[in-house]
Amino acid sequence: MLSKFISVIGTQMQEFALSLYVLSLYVLKVTGSATLFASVLAVAIIPQLILGIFAGVLADWYDRKKIIVFLDLFNGVVVGVFTIIFLLTGSLSIYKIYGLVILLSVITAFYGPAIGTIIPSIVEKDKLIDANSISSFISNLSTLIGPVLGAMLFGFYGIFIILVANAFSFIFAGILEMFISIPKSNNKPENVNFKAFRNDFIAGLIFIKNGKFILTVVIVAVIVNFTMAPLTVCLAYVSKVTLRVSDFQFGLLEGVLAFSMVVAPIIVGKIYKRLQTGTIMFFSVFIAGILMIIMSIISAKFYLNLFKGNTIPYLSLVFLCFLVGAIVTICNISLSVAFQKAVPLEIMGRVGAVMSSGCLAAVPLGQILIGAMLDKFSTSLCLLFMGIVPVITMLIFRKNLMDEGTFASSKKA
Repeated sequence: MLSKFISVIGTQMQEFALSLYVLSLYVLKVTGSATLFASVLAVAIIPQLILGIFAGVLADWYDRKKIIVFLDLFNGVVVGVFTIIFLLTGSLSIYKIYGLVILLSVITAFYGPAIGTIIPSIVEKDKLIDANSISSFISNLSTLIGPVLGAMLFGFYGIFIILVANAFSFIFAGILEMFISIPKSNNKPENVNFKAFRNDFIAGLIFIKNGKFILTVVIVAVIVNFTMAPLTVCLAYVSKVTLRVSDFQFGLLEGVLAFSMVVAPIIVGKIYKRLQTGTIMFFSVFIAGILMIIMSIISAKFYLNLFKGNTIPYLSLVFLCFLVGAIVTICNISLSVAFQKAVPLEIMGRVGAVMSSGCLAAVPLGQILIGAMLDKFSTSLCLLFMGIVPVITMLIFRKNLMDEGTFASSKKA
């Protein structure tokens, strides 16, 4: 958890600072192209989509502790090399930035499936909710702190100090991970070849297909990412275009959303004492969808016309953002716990990689779709669509999620 806290802060600092660096040096002063700016953010997804599924099999074959330690140290070396390049040349060209982003993305593709198996490898099943709540708290807190530190350091010292800090954060994280005792559950075949790879990869897909519960978990995870990822885009439109709030008010709105994601893991343990994993997943996604539908009403003209100013609609939006952020965080924790309970450790790498790849692909698809819809329809209709999809999905898969017999059979499979 400590290594995660350090490395995620370093990564968030670097991602935010690189965005500012490209924006200030190449977009505003040279090209003026928003496409160039967006491409730096998008290029990181491509290697993970291509390599993620294949990396899952390797995570099941080889020692996962060695994988995460080596890759964290390698991350540090890669960032360190680009830091030296910047020190020698005084700048990073756009092509060097592409190279850095792609290399780190390739490493992440192999790192993700391995690190995803660590918690269930070292934590007893009755403690998984506590471990995942702590992990979620650390991730969300780091994501909140990282950009703030990145902006401050970039403003005072530039990109160099951030590259140095991120390089050391990876190396320090790798050193900390050396001291974790992780039971070996890898199962490498005697003959490592394409046939063995294909057979093990197909075995992971068959496991997902045959297990109603785990198949439902994967589908729900993809739907959640598809519908919830574009929320920030819609919030920007509602705030700045519909409500015409100030920059400070918009920043406060996003701050409340981020704060709710930090607070939610603290209270999730109490919920789990009363309800089962599938039940929590059902209600969290269903309620999130209902809240999105209510959000669409707040941004509708008939609601806005009820008030002289935008104060009450804005406060309504802030309150709903807090609830949505908390509910989605609870949903993500329940998804992680359900996945870790339902999937055997020896195939968790490849099954997790399939789910992660689906979720990763769903994010840009959802953002592109909502972006296109915002060009043709009102923000209210877009939010309505984003709310109806998860609600309908939950009604379709309600039995699979809430049936304890299905859950048990999935584990046995």
